[in-house]
Amino acid sequence: PLPPMNWSSLRSHADQIEMLRRSIRRGRLAHTYLFAGPAGVGKSLFARILSRCLLCERVTDEDLDACGECSSCRQMEAGSHPDFFYVGCPEGKGEIPVALFLGEREKRGQEGLIHDLALRPMIASRRVAIIDDANQMNEEGANAMLKTLEEPPADSLLILIAENLDAILPTIRSRCQLLRFGGLSEKNVAELLVQHELASTSEEAIAAASMSDGSLQTAQQLLNPELRTLREQLYKYLAAADLDPMAAAKAMTAGVESLSGNTQEQRQNAGWLIRFAQEFYRQATLVLSGAPPAFVPREVEVFCNRRAKHESAGLELTMALFDLAVMAENRVSWNINPLRTLEALFDDLSITGRNVPSA
Repeated sequence: PLPPMNWSSLRSHADQIEMLRRSIRRGRLAHTYLFAGPAGVGKSLFARILSRCLLCERVTDEDLDACGECSSCRQMEAGSHPDFFYVGCPEGKGEIPVALFLGEREKRGQEGLIHDLALRPMIASRRVAIIDDANQMNEEGANAMLKTLEEPPADSLLILIAENLDAILPTIRSRCQLLRFGGLSEKNVAELLVQHELASTSEEAIAAASMSDGSLQTAQQLLNPELRTLREQLYKYLAAADLDPMAAAKAMTAGVESLSGNTQEQRQNAGWLIRFAQEFYRQATLVLSGAPPAFVPREVEVFCNRRAKHESAGLELTMALFDLAVMAENRVSWNINPLRTLEALFDDLSITGRNVPSA
């Protein structure tokens, strides 16, 4: 069943809502849209709410809202509306099976999304379909959808959702009206983490939101208990009076290896540790410059208290440590071995940190 949905469920994207309202009032609602933007910013929820609004029996299209009480709204909430269809990449799969578009081999053309969209609506004035993870359509599936995109059924709306536009075939992109989505604000991400009980404290939510790049999905990943434990260990090393680069590198690389099943995951988790280091020094810089953030971890306070009496010297060198973490992130993005990059970072931090005044 789908969760209760209305526009108030969203924390952003008011401009996109208003753009669609204007399009409808001018009679220019497209048959096919491509919603593009980062993961975890609400694209799929937006598409579901839009679908509910357009299928509602009581509220006109021009108002682009849903009553939440009619038979159509109740069926949407239950996930049983006969004129609504959803296709996405199955869990554990790398691409959307072509059978979801064309039907199983023995029933090709008799079932699947293309067949269902071509039928007349059963209870609503239109049929609405969402293709989530559209960037994971393989070439066969994308080509199968081309005719439907070129000649969409009159009473239909198709919404494709993608994170990576480059992975969408140009022939698909050219037949869709593009609607871009940006990231959520840090405040909204933190509030959503608390609201959905994904974070145990508001401080934890704020810390995850600050590094989420506006993505609720990324923030959830950052709250992984094992990753959080690794971040706490890292902060203790960074807060020490004298950073032990060998001990820090050994502990952090072991942590990354335990979290990661392959090189790509190692790269991602090493990248998170580097981002954690950046956040540590960013917060320290703000504290030392007299503009502390709303929440300051205890380890950052310890680091800053040790250097506060040295004023500009401590601030300048803290900024230099931050720059080293930024350069390390660049090296990871250049496909340099992520574990070796971590080791090099701790060496650089240790060498530079020896010039940081301590108590």
